[in-house]
Amino acid sequence: MSAVTVLMLSAGLVAWEYAGYPLALALLGWLRPCPRRRAPLELALSIIVAAHDEVALIADKVADVYASDYPAALLEVVVASDGSEDGTVQAAQRARASRVLDLPRAGKLAALNRAAEVSSGEILVFTDADTLFEPGTLRELVSNFADERVGAVAANVVRCVPQDGRPVARGEGLYWRYERLVKRLEDRVGSVVSASGHLYAVRRRLFRPSTLAAGTDDFLISSQVVRAGARLAFDERAIILVATPEQGATELRRKVRVMNGGLRAALALGDGLLPTRTGLYAFEVVFHKLLRRLVAFFLVSALVSSAILALRDPVWWVVLAPQLGFYALAAAGGVLARWRWGQLKPLWIPFFFCLAHAAAALAVLSVLVGVRFERWEPLEVRGSAGGGAVGS
Repeated sequence: MSAVTVLMLSAGLVAWEYAGYPLALALLGWLRPCPRRRAPLELALSIIVAAHDEVALIADKVADVYASDYPAALLEVVVASDGSEDGTVQAAQRARASRVLDLPRAGKLAALNRAAEVSSGEILVFTDADTLFEPGTLRELVSNFADERVGAVAANVVRCVPQDGRPVARGEGLYWRYERLVKRLEDRVGSVVSASGHLYAVRRRLFRPSTLAAGTDDFLISSQVVRAGARLAFDERAIILVATPEQGATELRRKVRVMNGGLRAALALGDGLLPTRTGLYAFEVVFHKLLRRLVAFFLVSALVSSAILALRDPVWWVVLAPQLGFYALAAAGGVLARWRWGQLKPLWIPFFFCLAHAAAALAVLSVLVGVRFERWEPLEVRGSAGGGAVGS
């Protein structure tokens, strides 16, 4: 294969991932929209929170659920402590959670499975300890189940970025705005690829326990709904507020772990990756979940092939120079991340783009060599997601 072919193919795949795929969804949504019914609905909910050493957050989390405008008589809060040793269990009990499970350390997925088993609600609502609801979030979430075709609903994650937030925080906020756009387009044509573990709801009858401890729990649980023939919806009005990490090294490790689990969960779909089984959803998983993790390799091959061509003919510097300039800005953004200059968009956007794709490449390599992340640690992002922040 010639260097020109490699360059064109690599650039084309990157362009497809970030522009072609959303445009194709937009066109399909215009030609063949898939609306759904929403209506006020009050169903019994089991709010399930898996927690590991979350004593600083768990009482506020339980209080936040009860502060919702959803009828308290229809709410059951189940806290599943995954081997906590810091008083999380006692704090949840004092906060008057409906049920508190003091489980041995076995991983988040095992804790969620056990909590779902002992819960009683018609709708299972999975959420994290550090996730804050808007008062009407639960009502908005549940209204989607007025459509019998809907088996699960993903909430709208709003990343809260401080006005003086560091480049990683700003980049994460930008990433989630892009993700929200893609989810909105996917929802318009059918199901979204997966829910975020921060908040999603599943009909109890469609919940299937999973034993793939190394896979991400939100993808494993929410994707089963599509495999069962139901719809995984995305509701922009079901808003949740989540704090944003600001440390590059911390975010890199977190992304590698999450992407490793996401890849394993996607590959575990088996025949769910076949269009004959899940239709359009199979293509969404390939393009949104799998191919995107390979973008870093496409970027490297584009850079190398451009360099080879530029050595042969100086005219190719027109293609190589912008790439080198972009990566130089990314490097400068990383070096200056702690200083005022690092807040400039021409620096932090390339820096976060490279950070995210470096994490994706490391995640792919970690899967290939057999690395498994079966234990989880809560992300160290503390403090309010409210005042002094701007939503992503």
